Amino acid sequence: MRALLFGAMGACCLALAVPASAAYEISLEAPPTQRQLLEKHLDLYRWRDSERVDEVQLRRLVDLAPAQIRAFLAGEGYYSPEISATLSERNGVWSVHITLHPGEPVRVGPLDLRLTGALADTPDAPSRLNKIRAAWPLRPGAVFRHADWETAKRASLRGLLLENYPSANIQASQATVDPETRTAKLALTLDSGPAFSFGTLVIKGLRRYPGSVVERLNPIRPGEPYAQAKLLEFQSRLQDSPYFASADVQMDLDAAHPTQVPIQVGVEENRARGIGLGIGMSTDTGPRAQLDYHDLNLFDRALRLSGHLKLADKEQSLGGELQFPRTASGFQDSLSADLTRADIEGEITRTLTLGAKRSRQRDRNEITQALRYYHERQDIAGATGNRANSLIASWAWTRRDVDNPLYPGKGYLLNAQLDGAHQALLSDRTFARGYGKATWFKPLGNQGQLILRGELGAVAATSRDGIPSDFLFRSGGDQTVRGYAYQSLGVSEGAAIVGGRWLAVVSAEYAHWLTPKWGAAVFVDAGDAADHIGDLQPVLGYGLGARWKSPVGLLGLDLAHGHESGQTRLHFAVGYSF
Repeated sequence: MRALLFGAMGACCLALAVPASAAYEISLEAPPTQRQLLEKHLDLYRWRDSERVDEVQLRRLVDLAPAQIRAFLAGEGYYSPEISATLSERNGVWSVHITLHPGEPVRVGPLDLRLTGALADTPDAPSRLNKIRAAWPLRPGAVFRHADWETAKRASLRGLLLENYPSANIQASQATVDPETRTAKLALTLDSGPAFSFGTLVIKGLRRYPGSVVERLNPIRPGEPYAQAKLLEFQSRLQDSPYFASADVQMDLDAAHPTQVPIQVGVEENRARGIGLGIGMSTDTGPRAQLDYHDLNLFDRALRLSGHLKLADKEQSLGGELQFPRTASGFQDSLSADLTRADIEGEITRTLTLGAKRSRQRDRNEITQALRYYHERQDIAGATGNRANSLIASWAWTRRDVDNPLYPGKGYLLNAQLDGAHQALLSDRTFARGYGKATWFKPLGNQGQLILRGELGAVAATSRDGIPSDFLFRSGGDQTVRGYAYQSLGVSEGAAIVGGRWLAVVSAEYAHWLTPKWGAAVFVDAGDAADHIGDLQPVLGYGLGARWKSPVGLLGLDLAHGHESGQTRLHFAVGYSF
């Protein structure tokens, strides 16, 4: 009996020792903008549904609420709010009532901007100071927000950090609020620190390849002023090079002597030799298999030898290329040889190509110059075949100005080509060829996108006889006029379709992204190829498609109907052909 009594007394004491939770409601009177701020950050809202809040803790939260609200509002530019927070209880339910009048905000006032450090003693100081001041984002009269003030200070410092002065810092900053005029007087002093310049390379990680492979990719010359963009460009070149799996380019910003600071380069090499086997499917050329070989260090001189054997339903090819290391000026030179056979729309072509090419890419522009010799035999169903021998000089320019190279959302792609041959130089026919292509990407709202595409080509010659088929025009297929078979639009000869001297293609497509990865599209294409400009009779193709942002690029699956042919075809494409 005694044990039972003591147990009951212990349970009562334990119940008295555990405070009861205090459930409460909140009534907030505030403008919509401030209401959203408080509902997101105020502790009273954060703890409202917690069973751990008792009466004592609730009263403390109410007492702290005005100070918290003042701190939140000060960060948004409101320094003299009127706030009341009260607590009441009725029928066991607690109620918190908050009233807020934010008052007039503090506005941005004048800026006192100063420079110290090495830059302050140079002739460039006034222009750099004016440049920083012109880009200053806090305009007089704007509401003074603490987050904007911090962002503006970092943005002003960034210009120094990126060019010449990578150790720059904010020496002093102050925002003085005048309660009478409700303006914030701003003062900022930037210390540039010493001016840095680039030194020589220190390379780590090379075992297979000579140091010249890295040196020729280096856009920086010793003694140049520091620029972060130069380091990033150097690193990008190394990472894009087939020689390296990864690359890191840095500079010691704590160096005792900021002039001629060595550039630290760390690389992880790729294997020098490899064989690859792939299989695939194209709605243009059918199923295919491909065997590739590469040697990135031929004769231990960083010469790149590559070869391929490709077998597809309509095209087969065997070829190889020898690429020389990139020159100090950024040129990439190569020699190539290819044997190809194509059987398309009744025309069988067998081509031997020997070529030399030089290309260089700068920023968004790529320029290619080439000299190629073509020996081609054409067999045309129902007509007489012919042979073509041509020594062709070519020039091509491509500009890629898009926000994302894998999944372009906005921007444009441009390509222009010029080719020519002369009978006096190992060619059966004198001709000149011009070709241009453009694709434009335009966002429409948050989920829509408009894609416009156009092609135009012309060959100046007395006849197409003796001109290699690669330099004549046919259309139709995945990347041109959908709804028609691959290269089925051209000049009728016998029972075959062959290339003509004129080409015109236009396309309009609307894509709507249903999720971040998946979308649907509607499109209409029109185009034709012919031997004379007056014979161009553009045909129409239109349909629906699905889009997927895959790891290797944008994949498109389209169901297209050819208006003139009356046929419906399935088309599959990866990315955009540029």
